[in-house]
Amino acid sequence: MDLDKMFYIPVKCWYTLQAWATIAYDEDKNEISGLMTAIPQKDGRYKLSDVEILKQENSGSNTTLDGDAVAAYKMKYAMKHKNKDMKYVWWHSHHTMAAFWSGTDENEINEWENESFSLALVINLKEEYKFRVSIWKASGLNLSQHYDIPLTIERKSNVKVTDKMKTLYKELCESPTMVTYGGNIRQAGFQYGYNNAHNNNSLEIERAYGQVIDKLDNINDAFMDSGINVKQWKEELKKMNITLKERKVPFEIDIPTGSKHEIINTLMITMSGDMIKWESEIYKAKAEQYHLWGGYGGY
Repeated sequence: MDLDKMFYIPVKCWYTLQAWATIAYDEDKNEISGLMTAIPQKDGRYKLSDVEILKQENSGSNTTLDGDAVAAYKMKYAMKHKNKDMKYVWWHSHHTMAAFWSGTDENEINEWENESFSLALVINLKEEYKFRVSIWKASGLNLSQHYDIPLTIERKSNVKVTDKMKTLYKELCESPTMVTYGGNIRQAGFQYGYNNAHNNNSLEIERAYGQVIDKLDNINDAFMDSGINVKQWKEELKKMNITLKERKVPFEIDIPTGSKHEIINTLMITMSGDMIKWESEIYKAKAEQYHLWGGYGGY
């Protein structure tokens, strides 16, 4: 069977996904995520179902599932279906944005690496989507190939948001105090041309955020590649914080502490955006959104 014909989702489950995305956007303008199962059928196809949201922290540009909740979901449906060939599907919404794989999405997909393949789905409120099959191993060979393929959807009804769904959303979904998001574009520069962020155009703050992320990327890479030592790395970050304070920027760099080994371990699992501590959730959300779209010189 062709890969692009192997996966399908019942219309009820598809519109359940759309309903969750609608609630998250209407209530908080946030993304939302959850899990589904993919169960092999007699005809050789996989059926996507068992749509659920789990305990999570969300923002307008990121969503993070609670690890214990993920483990509980997997145990629940492993016991229900008792099928050794079943798979889990990580899904999330991009509300009004396009359906695409961001850098953070790619990292999450990599976390689902296993001995065969994994599945991921991103949707938006226009019912656009991307469905990915990531093949990690086949016959013992390490492949690590990713395929974005069609997902068969039978469209017979419309989105229906229920009161029960609204209640579950309020119980399980929270806005975090620190969002895991960052950037990977390498550009030099640390030149913000404004004085007081609270009295200035938010676009300047967003541009400053992008410049800081770029410089953080460069400094962290230099340290990880042994181009500079721990002392030099810390001094560079402290200098950046002094400049940020002088310019009255509404964020600072949260510098990791510990031994060289501990700092390296932290940086291995931390993106530059995770090292930013914000005074305001509003500034943070706008800056991260702006940086996500690569907007250094304008939209």
